Amino acid sequence: MFVNVELIYNNTYKFIQFTYKVPKEYENKVYIGTIVELLFRNKKYKAVVVDINVKKPNTKNINDIQNVLFRLTDEQITFLTYLSVSNFLNIGILLSEIFDVKKFKNQKKNKTKSIEQYTKSDIFKNSSNNHKNIFVTPTLETCNQLSNELIANEINLDFYQKTGGRDEIDNFINSNIDFKNIVILSNNFNYFNITNDVVFHFYDTNNISYKLPKLNGINIIELAILKQKIFGGNFNFYNIFPALDMFDSYDHYEELIIKNDIAYIYGNNLEECINILKNKFQYEKFIPYTNSEILKNELNEYVFTENLLSKDTDVYFLFNPKLSYKNTLNSLRLISLIKDVQYCEYKNIPIVLISTKDQDLHEMLKLSNLKTLASNELRERSKYGPNINTKIFSLISDNEIETEKFNEYLLGPRKEKNRFEYEIKLILSKNLNYNKIMDLFSYTNLYNPMKSRNI
Repeated sequence: MFVNVELIYNNTYKFIQFTYKVPKEYENKVYIGTIVELLFRNKKYKAVVVDINVKKPNTKNINDIQNVLFRLTDEQITFLTYLSVSNFLNIGILLSEIFDVKKFKNQKKNKTKSIEQYTKSDIFKNSSNNHKNIFVTPTLETCNQLSNELIANEINLDFYQKTGGRDEIDNFINSNIDFKNIVILSNNFNYFNITNDVVFHFYDTNNISYKLPKLNGINIIELAILKQKIFGGNFNFYNIFPALDMFDSYDHYEELIIKNDIAYIYGNNLEECINILKNKFQYEKFIPYTNSEILKNELNEYVFTENLLSKDTDVYFLFNPKLSYKNTLNSLRLISLIKDVQYCEYKNIPIVLISTKDQDLHEMLKLSNLKTLASNELRERSKYGPNINTKIFSLISDNEIETEKFNEYLLGPRKEKNRFEYEIKLILSKNLNYNKIMDLFSYTNLYNPMKSRNI
């Protein structure tokens, strides 16, 4: 009996699987999801079995599996499969880099299953003595800030992360404290199994720091939602507006009230807008920020800051903000705009809206205007993706790629400026062919596929 395995190791070998022989004494103990020990290049590794009863390779010397440790459950393998194909990764690197395998093997399905969204200020009233609370934060700064605010709201904490070091969280976990309320960094979420008596509170889910850059930008919020879909549990998410590629509801949105005055500059075209802007501010010296490359090119007399958060930013130039297309919201753009406006309010940075059409920022951000747009976005995502169940990657090639072998996943091409554009579309389901998708990832890896979040 021969099986294919993925090393529980870093991504050195990308999507390559290795074939090993199963000794007779282990043949009835090895299944997909079994964790084994083996020798690879004369060094001992743990590995996960991802395919069984494979054909004997032509290679003369096939190493034997050395030992069988334990088997992951079907639910555990399904979750790891969903997470890996959602992020252009494999199960081996996931088990190596963000899971404690011994801890994860104890994760069971829960009887309770609830997922709710709230505004950020709701987090204090949602902490209850009837259950344990794990507050998950994106950064050390947020961890410290939220911990202080929880304490100020008379919520006693048993632990919160102060350094972010591995030893700090390991020491707490290994002490077996029967905690009530703890605050942790998001990269340690997987060290705590989901149980019926725990509520996980994910704070400020719009924060970019929930991404893990070294692992293709895995978003811990998406990971948590996928994990909850498989294992259940009680999850609360707190944000200014939900990213609708992960969530399917926006009813908790708290309308943004802009207190500071906004200067509006309208023109029939870009040139007219620029002339009005220059005339209006010709005697003033300031350092602006804008995310518009058009403005940067047209206003080369100004030295723009690279980031709105720069201490040198005096004013925010907002050019033709566009939150929707064909009456369909772009929730990711909306979130970015709300965050920018909130920061300007907090730092008292003036906003100048420059537009070639009549736009009112207050009206754009009203819930009454966003409801229809957001409903349309959810409808579009449900039909075409990307969403929590449908993942899309885009890739570009100078030459046409053969798609026949993977035609159920690899779509295209569309020719654009002498280049060929393709899409990988993966729908998460129990009959997902993991090994074929790993072949697809290996086949397309050269083209650096990018995960799509927008419609």
